Amino acid sequence: MDITYAIDIEIGLVISRVGNEVAIPILRDGLTLPLKNFELSNYTLKKIDVLLLLSKKYSYRWTEEIPTDIKNTHRKFWGMKPLKAYSH
Repeated sequence: MDITYAIDIEIGLVISRVGNEVAIPILRDGLTLPLKNFELSNYTLKKIDVLLLLSKKYSYRWTEEIPTDIKNTHRKFWGMKPLKAYSH
């Protein structure tokens, strides 16, 4: 099972794709934007069909250049093992 990541180029939130599904961050109830610089802890991830991205007016840049902690949040959502933190 492969996972790919993209960044919403307007607001910087990260989505992930596995197969024909995408995990998108949904702001938790009662919170307003911008809040704490769009921290992922203020969101829950929700699965949608990848084709729904075509109907949205948002633009995404697909990349692997995502911080490990954000990747691991998405990996946990998809039921994958976490990545080890990179150390120099």
